[in-house]
Formats: sequence, structure tokens, C-alpha cells
Amino acid sequence: MKKLFLSLLIGMALYATSCANGKPVARQVSDLPATAQSFLKKHFSTVNVDQVLENHSSDEKYEVKLAGGGEIEFDKNGNWTKIDCQRNAIPESVVPAKILQYVKQNYPNHFVSSIDKEDGGYDVEVRDMGLKHDIDLKFNGRYEFMRID
Repeated sequence: MKKLFLSLLIGMALYATSCANGKPVARQVSDLPATAQSFLKKHFSTVNVDQVLENHSSDEKYEVKLAGGGEIEFDKNGNWTKIDCQRNAIPESVVPAKILQYVKQNYPNHFVSSIDKEDGGYDVEVRDMGLKHDIDLKFNGRYEFMRID
């Protein structure tokens, strides 16, 4: 009986510990990896950061919430995995050149509002200047257009 009780107690402690580790933890910009800090300074220096969260239970280890809406997700090494500026344009310096060129040629009255690195490619959302319509574009890993989703 003692072994059963001890096993249950250890199991409950492990469960409680694993649940606590799954919650994002608030951090400062200075806690981000140097790569992420450099990325923010280079491409988002004019935007204030509202919040930095560190998540131990997902591939996107850091989530940076921007003032005025939008967020950037970084992996554990500080490389961006997703940028969503919602109704605002992502800085063109962030968008891979071939993708940006495709958008400008085929959607001249649109801007890139979201870009997500996926396995084997990119998911890019473009919005029209009037903010009425958005189009979801898929590109492969060589930045070649594949389809509209």
C-alpha cells in the first residue's frame, strides 16, 4: 500500500510540474537570444515591444507582442518563424526578395501583412491598401510561388 501511495504521489508531482512548465513565462527583450534582439533592432526599431513570452512547450520558444498589434515568434536560437503585423505592412527588409518581387508584380496594391516559415516553404498573407481583402499565398523553400490558399 505504501508503494502505491508513493507512486501516486510521485505521479501527481510530475504531472503538476509538467503543467506548470507549459505556461508561457513573461520575459524582457534583453532575455531573447542575441539573434532575435538584433532582428528586432534592425527591422522593428520604430515599434515598441509590449510583451515577451517564453514558452517551453512549443517549437516557437519566444513570442514578442508588438505595440499596436502584431507579434513575432522566434525559435530557441532566436530565428523568426512567424511575423504577423495584422493590418500593417511587414518591413520589406524582412520578406525574402523573390517573394517580395512576386507580390509587387502580381499584387501591386497589396502589402505583406504576415509571413510564416513552414516545413518546405512560406505562407504569406497580403492585404490590399484599403484593408478590405487579404490573400493567402504559398511559396516553396526556393521562394517560388506555388498556389493561393
